[in-house]
Order: sequence, then structure tokens, then C-alpha cells
Amino acid sequence: MTGFSIVTVDAENVEETGFFCLKNKRHAGYLAKRSWLQRRFEEGMRIKLLLTEGGKQAGFLEYIPGENTWRVIRAPNYLVIHCLWVKSGQLASRGLASTLLQHCIDDAATTGLEGVAVVTSDGPWMANKGVFLKNGFVPVDEAPSSFQLLVRRTGGGPFPSFPNDWDERLSRCRDLQLLYTNQCPYIGKAIAELPPVAERHGIQLHLVEMVDSVEARERMPSPYGVFSLVYEGRLLADHPISATRFKNILQKDLSLQPKNNS
Repeated sequence: MTGFSIVTVDAENVEETGFFCLKNKRHAGYLAKRSWLQRRFEEGMRIKLLLTEGGKQAGFLEYIPGENTWRVIRAPNYLVIHCLWVKSGQLASRGLASTLLQHCIDDAATTGLEGVAVVTSDGPWMANKGVFLKNGFVPVDEAPSSFQLLVRRTGGGPFPSFPNDWDERLSRCRDLQLLYTNQCPYIGKAIAELPPVAERHGIQLHLVEMVDSVEARERMPSPYGVFSLVYEGRLLADHPISATRFKNILQKDLSLQPKNNS
């Protein structure tokens, strides 16, 4: 990996290094994620930041012990990857994502854990499973609508798994609700922009923040565990959406029309 270095982001240097996703430190999403991270570092969160020779951020890997993961899986004694992102299209070097992954795999092996798990999806907003399969991960479970659980084992313990009560979780959700966490800084934009759209369509969007990982794993009706837009037991979106997409959902799926033709 000539010309690149990897920096470990922790509670001591996160204000200086940032965490890759957003650069504007005054952005609401940045502030929410920054506050969220401060508590997660105490729970074993690791962030590996990939830097070019000139010090520019080129990618990152975020992972945490399975006991504290915000993905909706059961993965005790595993490390769970939340995010992997490399600007591969802008870089001449190859294998950077694999290099980041190897740091996580080595971490699991040297600390005596059973391995590394990651949730992937054929849909948007989730990591492409190709890079994980290339690095020895194997699929061990599936969940609706298009989620897969992949594992790279370093021990001999049982595999992680998804829960199997998705319908029951959805049945608990009444009215129009957005269940969310601050694990992804881009959710802040949806939190600010979606409620006024709902109001213009004559309906209230109830915001429900998951304040700890146990609550998220027990209540979230989607494996992503970060964003679930639900109406009367129906999952309308399982990843952050724009105000325009939300307006289309209200009009097409819920048959609601704006009060003022906006």
C-alpha cells in the first residue's frame, strides 16, 4: 500500500481527524455523529482512516464489538463492520478496501474473537458484498428485503444471525414513524427535511431515536438498524431518503396530497 497510511481514530483525536463522511464540522449531521461517537468509543468502536501520502482522506472502516453493534444482528464475540468506504474511483492504487478489512480481521484474531461480520445488501446505502467475498467472507444468513449477513471466521464458535421477528417488529409501529439512530451523519438531513413534508400532506411524522444499541437491535424492523420509515406496520424505506422521495411515498403509497399543492 505504497503512498498511503492508516490512522486509528479515537476519542482523543476525532476532533482533529474527523470521521470521513462529512467535512463540515458545523453540519447538524456531523455534530450528531460526533456526539454519538464519543459514547461509542467507550464501547469499543474502532475507526480506521485511510490517508494519502499528502494527508488527504481516501477512505475509512468503522467497526465495533458485536455486543454493541447497531446492525440488527446477533453477533456475540464477533467484530461487526458498520461502514467501509474507499474512493477507489479517484485513486490509482488498488486493494485499499482489502487492506482496511485486513486490519479488522487481524484485530479479531489477535483479541481471540470468533471473527468479523457485516451486513450487506443488493439495494442502496449498503456495502457491496463483492469486496467481502473476495476477502474470505461467506454468507451465513438472509433477511428481507435484500439483506445478507457475511462472516469471516477467525475462531470456531457459532455463526452470527439475523432475528426472525421482522413482522412482529413492524406490527408494533403505529402511525407514520421514522425510527433512526445517529450512526450515519446523513440521517440528520432527513430528520430536518422530512417532518415539514409530512405536515404539508396533512400527516405527522413521529421521530423515534434509538438511544442505545440494545434498543436498536430489539426494535428496529430492518437489518440496517439506522433508518426505518414505517406506516401502520408497513416498512416504507430502510435507508435515508430525500424530501422528494418522501413526498413520492406519501402521494403514491399513502395516497396523500399536499394541502397547498407544494
